[in-house]
Amino acid sequence: MIFVSLSNCRARSRCLNSRAVTNIPDEKVIGYDRQRVRFAFLATIGSLLFVLLVGIVAAVLFQSLRPTPIVDTDLPRWAILIGEALIIVPLVFILRRSRMPLRESLRLREVAGPTVRAALLIGLGVSVLIDELDRLIALVFPLPASVMGAMDLLVFSSMGDALLVIGGAVVLAPVVEEAVFRGFFQGQLELGYRDATKAVLFSSLLFTLVHFNPWWGVQIYIFGMVLGYLAWRTGSIWPSICVHGVNNGLALMVANVDTGSQEWYLTGEHVAPGWLLLAALLSYGGFRLLLLENPAPATPTNEGGSEE
Repeated sequence: MIFVSLSNCRARSRCLNSRAVTNIPDEKVIGYDRQRVRFAFLATIGSLLFVLLVGIVAAVLFQSLRPTPIVDTDLPRWAILIGEALIIVPLVFILRRSRMPLRESLRLREVAGPTVRAALLIGLGVSVLIDELDRLIALVFPLPASVMGAMDLLVFSSMGDALLVIGGAVVLAPVVEEAVFRGFFQGQLELGYRDATKAVLFSSLLFTLVHFNPWWGVQIYIFGMVLGYLAWRTGSIWPSICVHGVNNGLALMVANVDTGSQEWYLTGEHVAPGWLLLAALLSYGGFRLLLLENPAPATPTNEGGSEE
């Protein structure tokens, strides 16, 4: 169905001129580009379902070939790492089949150094603020033991563990997830809906759903909106990759530091007021610098990329 939609989309683009000549109302004029929106949803969700299916099949085969059950966390770490890498594969295949340029479709446009510095400031500030939001929400909706146990995957006990987890969470996950959700999916929705707000909200919602963690739903959704805004404003996913990587890196640091040694950061079970104030100032400074360097949002192109 995806390739049928792609062919329909290409055929439709070839007949735009004839529509104009015969005064037939076009979706792009009267509302939104339904074909492009459908293509964005089908291609993105299809890619995610493909990876999920491959993961399930691989896990079943692996378990059936082992004489004893898996009792450590090595397989889940490797499985997560491979799964992250595979998410982009079917999407790249779809883009190639539809002859869409990868760089523009995934929003890999280069950005200036000040924009990167602004993103780093935003990443530091927003990550701390969301950490406190997480702690507040946990007072009302505490994490179940099963979710807390899954956090053990972030804890490393050797150099090999550290390289694997850091490489996956700080480098691979931000690059792949931003390319899929803020690069392709949100970019196509911006073009289809002609409404950046709607595109950011939908991309953040899908980003939240694929994490399969309702206890972190609010935090992830807000974080996704920040990432979506950065991609829209700059026309590039590199700033959102920086923010995503900083957030994951700080989360790893907290997960691997003994709670008793976090007194410099915490007051009781919450982030100390001084750190929250500093985080707010960093976020403000980062966004201010971002707006100075990007006074106007990047203009989407017909191929799903952006141009200044």
